[in-house]
Amino acid sequence: MSEDMKVEESRLKETAEEQRINSEEESGGNRGRTAWRIAVGLCLLLIAAAVVMRLMKPEEAVETSPLPTVSVISPEYGDIEIETSLVGTVMPDNVYYVVPKTSGEIKEIYVEQGDTVNEGDPICRIDNEAQIDSAKITLDSAKVQLETARLAVNTASTNLDRMNALYASGDISRQSWESADSGYEQAKAQLDAAELQVEGAQLAYDLQVENAVVTAPVTGVIESESMEINAIASPSAQVCVISGSGIQKVVFSVTDRLLDGISAGDSIRLEKQGETYEAVVKQVASMPDTSTGLYPVEASIEGDTKLVTGSGIKVYFSPESSRDVLTIPTDAVYYDGGLTYAYTLSFDDEQEGAEGSELDESVLIAEGNRPGTVHKVEIKTGLSDGTSTEILEGISEEDTVIRTWTAQLYEGAKVQVLPGNGTSDTEEPGSGATGEAAEAGTDASAEAAEAGEALS
Repeated sequence: MSEDMKVEESRLKETAEEQRINSEEESGGNRGRTAWRIAVGLCLLLIAAAVVMRLMKPEEAVETSPLPTVSVISPEYGDIEIETSLVGTVMPDNVYYVVPKTSGEIKEIYVEQGDTVNEGDPICRIDNEAQIDSAKITLDSAKVQLETARLAVNTASTNLDRMNALYASGDISRQSWESADSGYEQAKAQLDAAELQVEGAQLAYDLQVENAVVTAPVTGVIESESMEINAIASPSAQVCVISGSGIQKVVFSVTDRLLDGISAGDSIRLEKQGETYEAVVKQVASMPDTSTGLYPVEASIEGDTKLVTGSGIKVYFSPESSRDVLTIPTDAVYYDGGLTYAYTLSFDDEQEGAEGSELDESVLIAEGNRPGTVHKVEIKTGLSDGTSTEILEGISEEDTVIRTWTAQLYEGAKVQVLPGNGTSDTEEPGSGATGEAAEAGTDASAEAAEAGEALS
């Protein structure tokens, strides 16, 4: 084979090899571009499927928790009285302790406990015959002395008449006449004394006779009696106690701390077995009882009460009081670290745009309730009667005070207020948590629909 043919053959081979290589390269490029298109399409399909699944998936419910519920009040002006309770004893307004005026053996008893007697009615009869006999002897002796004195006066008068005639005729001296006159005057004085002695003896005798029967000094009721037949009565021991009919009184005692809070003329309240009575203080002792150290007080019970004498009765009065002062319920007052606090509330719907006024979606508020923010306020208090407490500083009548306690009360805490405690009883349709949830569901459905249209 010639050289030219070899060169031509070689060139043809090279040309054929180039065509083969070019053909293979062209075929490989088409396959690469097809695979890339397939991969991109799959990726887009997966992304579209993920978007559709996310949009079509129901929105997860937001976990909600209700706000603490409280009730609130407004401070009010009123009166506060600190009532003190004591125990008193019902007594008659007038009590008489009957004692005999003479000593002797009790022979007859005419009354018993509980009897009603009139003034002058007999209580008992005492055997005092010995005293009567002694008085009778004294009386008889006085009468004898009286007769003797009368005779002496008559004798002295006769002698004086005779001496007057002799003195007038000059038969006796003036000295003799003066002696006769003096004797007459002395006899008259003795007669006067004798008459007085008779009167005294007669009075003593009459008293002994009268004292033999003990009588009631007043009209009233026999509260107690200590008489027995044949027992010895004496002026040193009472035989009975009579309570005057009509007004009763209560007797009680107070300490020096309460003494300044009660005075004559004050009205007090009494209570016994569910019944209430009124009384007026009549007397407050200025000196304490030596045995108890307490100050006795007496008050007259008004009306016809028929309370049992000697029975106990509860006495109520107010030694301390404040009039027309700002008050809040006592259960709305708290103590912490030696300080006194109250919790006030500001309604969030009255403070639009204020910091913290927007509520989280997870917060649940009952229909009709209003949200609010808690404020812990230091206060200064005055008197407290257990129900209401006087406010001196820290709260005004414009404030809203939280009355109910919950562990979630602290500065800045969110709460909801019950209806009728500054809340609105009606709401616009669709408002509240339920309306917001429905609106959110509608928005999600619309978004899913738009995504489906894009994929198609």
